[in-house]
Amino acid sequence: LDPKENMLLIHPRQDEETLRTEDILDVIERQGSSISVILFSGIQYYTGQLFNIPAITKAGHAKGCFVGFDMAHAVGNVELHLHDWNVDFACWCSYKYLNSGAGGLAGAFIHEKHAQTIKPALTGWWSHEFKTRFCMENELKLSEGVNGFRLSNPSI
Repeated sequence: LDPKENMLLIHPRQDEETLRTEDILDVIERQGSSISVILFSGIQYYTGQLFNIPAITKAGHAKGCFVGFDMAHAVGNVELHLHDWNVDFACWCSYKYLNSGAGGLAGAFIHEKHAQTIKPALTGWWSHEFKTRFCMENELKLSEGVNGFRLSNPSI
């Protein structure tokens, strides 16, 4: 896919530095039927703007979109209720506001409603269900939900 043709970007109004929630929701309302995935940051790193995650998620779902968030600047800074807000997926690092330092683990969230439907593109031995992982049967029994996205040992 060509980002110039297949990625919709939203910009602040002239002479403003942050996005207005009503402008975000308006784009989703007008363009939503042509949008497959809405991906936003939870907090915009440059301005510190906290986005209205529940409203964006609700608007996206009303148009049939998957809605996900990059929470690198939100996790550890603001209270998050990803499950309750019905967010489809999210990811974050831990070296910023969780203070882990270089090499710290990342985090991922996939809403439980997708436990049986979203499958990883890459799998590893840690994505195999725990109770039979060490049987070495050469047949993947994928763990449900986000656990199926694990590839290998955590780097601890």
